[in-house]
Amino acid sequence: MDQDSSKPWDVPGQWAVSMHNWDPKVRAGWKLPKKITIHDVTLRDGEQTPGVVFRRDEKLKIAHALADMGVHRIEGGMVSVSPEDAEAIAQMAKEIKTAEIASFSRARKDDIELAIKCNVGRVIIEVPAPAERINKIWGNMGKAVEATVKLIQFAKENGLKVTFFLVDYSRADLETLKNLIVPAVREGKADNVGVVDTKGCCLPGAITLLVESLREWVNVPIEVHCHNTWGMSTANTLAAVAAGAEIVHTCVNGLGGNSSLDECVMGIEAYLGMSTGIQKNRLLAISRMVKDFSRSDWYKPFVGPTVADVEVGIATRLMWDKRNEPGMGRTEFLNYEVVGGTGVNVVLGKKSGGYSVLLKAWQLGLALPTEAQADRILTQIKNRSLEKKGLVTEEEFRRFYEDVVGSKS
Repeated sequence: MDQDSSKPWDVPGQWAVSMHNWDPKVRAGWKLPKKITIHDVTLRDGEQTPGVVFRRDEKLKIAHALADMGVHRIEGGMVSVSPEDAEAIAQMAKEIKTAEIASFSRARKDDIELAIKCNVGRVIIEVPAPAERINKIWGNMGKAVEATVKLIQFAKENGLKVTFFLVDYSRADLETLKNLIVPAVREGKADNVGVVDTKGCCLPGAITLLVESLREWVNVPIEVHCHNTWGMSTANTLAAVAAGAEIVHTCVNGLGGNSSLDECVMGIEAYLGMSTGIQKNRLLAISRMVKDFSRSDWYKPFVGPTVADVEVGIATRLMWDKRNEPGMGRTEFLNYEVVGGTGVNVVLGKKSGGYSVLLKAWQLGLALPTEAQADRILTQIKNRSLEKKGLVTEEEFRRFYEDVVGSKS
């Protein structure tokens, strides 16, 4: 970066930001890392935007474009979503050598086994952070820790690097977080831990607290994954870096409410004065490519057209349990009726799961299908979504339901 050390806020021919960003009072206590790693989630979390479907060839084109512009890590997707996704991830791992290819994984051995077969370099193992969800899945903290450590050890024994990714990290108490993280690193040997603001509900000061606490517990590189539900993702990402986070999760065009690649790169370079290694002159081109392939515009908090839509199957499990509550359980962080919208809207597509089928049938007043029937309906939903490159309509769902269950009521 061509920068006058006496005026780091003013880079000739590039930008000029506030000189007050460099005031010692502003930067007091900062722990900027020596190097920044950009970990892009466009092909996984970005594709989880309701209605967005990236075909195999599109995923490969986006992955190559990300690697060519200097992105250090590419989260190629979630191997368990579909055979096509697994094939795309395996092809990325084979073709791309300048960026680390990673796969997202549920806390399940079969997901990790699929990632191993795809020859990725890293797996992001997802575990819920709030105690209520831990107890619901594993029964108690002890069992959760034991299962998690074994999964991490299995991944490590098979040559994978591991990011321990705690969903809803920002809404779990510090004691719970510490009890999960310390054994995952010390016993499981997780390589990295992610501070994850899944619901986008933190202030920058709160993110700083979470990063600083994590640095006290373990000595591994910290990742930050922020969402933009309250329009805070870029500010929170920069706050995390200032507190010592080394790996920044980004997404082209901020799809799905993720931290936007262009905003994070430009913010880190212009506001924090650090080099990201990204070829910034390629940001506009990849933005246009992803917009074309995704058929989706930028995410807009509160009033965007898809903010209340839920397609991802992982999210519908909790919603099913709370289906009789206002907003079907989403009121725990924001009921969009507050801003004049719909509390929640379950939509169906490539990323749906079994509980998505149950919720939609329940919403429509249809008899609930059995687990086997739901799986057959889900297969038709995924195939149709891939075929049309978009969401399945209610009419199409009713047709799949009738074909499998044999009755509309």
